[in-house]
Amino acid sequence: MEWLNYHHLLYFWVVAKEGSIARACERLHLAQPTISGQLKQLEDALGEKLFAKAGRGLALTHAGLTVFQYADEIFGLGVELQEVLKGRPRGRPIRLVVGVSDLVPKMIAYRILQPALSLGEPVQLVCEEDSTERLLTELAEHRLDMVLADEP
Repeated sequence: MEWLNYHHLLYFWVVAKEGSIARACERLHLAQPTISGQLKQLEDALGEKLFAKAGRGLALTHAGLTVFQYADEIFGLGVELQEVLKGRPRGRPIRLVVGVSDLVPKMIAYRILQPALSLGEPVQLVCEEDSTERLLTELAEHRLDMVLADEP
């Protein structure tokens, strides 16, 4: 079994969150060639391109989005671990990933989802907007918990 280099994953995660290598370099206090090299090594290890150029910034590829979601969970658990060890446990939020069709008015989506935010337990609500067809594909791949669409 090949081990994942978590430093590479961290650099990828920060670049994805910041939207560019330059901003990630500022946040991490590292040089651009360092970050670029680490990203290339991660892509080589995974056998997938994780970013595509989008204007002056970067956009996640489909594989990049998958890796980002896992990285977000991994590093979120790391923060939670530190909080528990410092004696400040926090309840782990329920994660609800909802696909919202780009044709559904956002106010309607908010009204439908609002009760989930009032459960009395912490909820991490993640909404992804896309075409109904694309969202149903992601639902079938278990990347979404539910889809709000304007058609059955």
